[in-house]
Amino acid sequence: MLKRSSPSPKIMSEVQSLSDEAWNEFTATSPEGIDYIAEASLRGLMVTRIRRAVARGEADRRALRESALDGL
Repeated sequence: MLKRSSPSPKIMSEVQSLSDEAWNEFTATSPEGIDYIAEASLRGLMVTRIRRAVARGEADRRALRESALDGL
């Protein structure tokens, strides 16, 4: 079985920072009253999108944030 390498702490910190930025941008334009389950789901989706884009080689913060927010 192939082992997947785990991302470095620096990369994970950057992903978290980008996720927080994307979340702040999303909440600035979203209706009030999102529940905790929906918030957790959306945040997870954003992190997944950012990690996939990083894995494809994307490094531009703006492009990564836009990728996280695409369609939301």
